[in-house]
Amino acid sequence: MSSQTAPLMSPAPFHREPFVDPDTAANYLHTTRRHVLEMVRAGLIVGHPLDPNAKKKDWRFLLSELHAYMVSCEARPPGARKPPRRV
Repeated sequence: MSSQTAPLMSPAPFHREPFVDPDTAANYLHTTRRHVLEMVRAGLIVGHPLDPNAKKKDWRFLLSELHAYMVSCEARPPGARKPPRRV
């Protein structure tokens, strides 16, 4: 047995995805800001309120979550029902 230990390797840098505002989310989805806000209120897309207790929410979005929603829409056959709303 060798008394040498393996060199310590630093962990891979953690990449945080930035949150985007409703205007950027709307641009990504090729729709309007108003439609994005209607979709998040209806529970069709994931949104993150800056203050969950506020009466009027100021929403932020992750583009990866919006992309996942779009892919799930494309995977449904024509005429299929939309995914269930988030509660």
